[in-house]
Amino acid sequence: MKICWKVSLLILSLCLLSGCWDRTELNDLALISALALDKSEDNQIQVTAQILVPQSQSSAGMMGVGGGGGGGATKHTIIRSAKGLNIADALSKLQRVVPRKLFWGQCKIFIFSDTLARAGIHEHFDFMVRHPNPREHAYLLVSDGKAADALELFPPIERTSAEVVRKLAELQIGIKVTMEQLSMMLKGDSQSASIPLVKILPLSKSSAPFQTIPYIMGTAVFKKDKMVGEISEKVTRGVMWIINEIKDYTITYKIDEEDGLVSLNPVIASVKLIPKIEGDKWSMTVKVRTEGTIVQNSSRVNPMDPDVVNALDKAFENIVKERIQLALHEVQGRLQVDIFNFAKEFHRKYPNEWGKAKDNWDEIFPKVEVKTDVKAHIHRPGLVNAPGGMPKDGVKEN
Repeated sequence: MKICWKVSLLILSLCLLSGCWDRTELNDLALISALALDKSEDNQIQVTAQILVPQSQSSAGMMGVGGGGGGGATKHTIIRSAKGLNIADALSKLQRVVPRKLFWGQCKIFIFSDTLARAGIHEHFDFMVRHPNPREHAYLLVSDGKAADALELFPPIERTSAEVVRKLAELQIGIKVTMEQLSMMLKGDSQSASIPLVKILPLSKSSAPFQTIPYIMGTAVFKKDKMVGEISEKVTRGVMWIINEIKDYTITYKIDEEDGLVSLNPVIASVKLIPKIEGDKWSMTVKVRTEGTIVQNSSRVNPMDPDVVNALDKAFENIVKERIQLALHEVQGRLQVDIFNFAKEFHRKYPNEWGKAKDNWDEIFPKVEVKTDVKAHIHRPGLVNAPGGMPKDGVKEN
């Protein structure tokens, strides 16, 4: 009886094993590397997918439906597009022209057209965060013009235009925004967001057709889910100082009226926002502490001279202040949208006052007095002391 009982349990266990009955082979998947969202002429959503080509070492040219052009380079992607009432509807129609199951695991780039962004992205963003396949760490961008155009390119170095955008975003040459971060921005106290702008680099004389790249230049500013304006690359730098996202980049400036320029790379940047409420007066102090290394000195001054170092530090401080003030003028003054996240800082320090004033934040934010407290220091003068290539008697002495 014991043997029969054990055999019965074994048979029952075998019946309950599921195995790999629901697995999907890689050869049955269409790997999406990027997705572009445009508004069609009939007011529908046009979805354009950049799909990785299997065995892309083949030199055979491939073109997608409604997009894709030639170039001398090997094609690593194809373009497929479809339109529908919403993203879900468009993707279901897109699947009809792709013989493999669409797979989102490799999709790291989502691009909204500026036209779509100005109309509002709430409905489309809902699909991204609700559907289980799109990755929360995928990058979001806004195109200057048709979003699909940024995908129908064949970069001369990277395999795909999506890979170009991803690597540029990771370098943080501009504001970097993931799907997770955008969700937090739109749900935050300020209910605003900033998303990088994508443009297409003009073709060089030696390039084949479509052999260029999309690149990040400037920022789209959102109030709630709608794009209300854009800011330049220079203003974006000031915004990045305020929100503490400044990384490796170059500052070039003059020392008073000296001939020549000094260029340096900040190596350390620490930014704190300090809110204060006194009666009806709301103010914010932007406290910046930064250090830099000289990478080029075309002036006549010797950066090893203590007096010169002080002058360099002061000029460094002034240029940072100027960039912050420019950002405040454009964002707080012209656009009046709190992409600096001042609201979060006031809420954190003054929860009671914030609870009473949050419904009027749109009126309060433009009136917030912003003070800048910047301390900058040249950390290293570089590999040489006096200006390179200049005789000693040509160096200016204090």
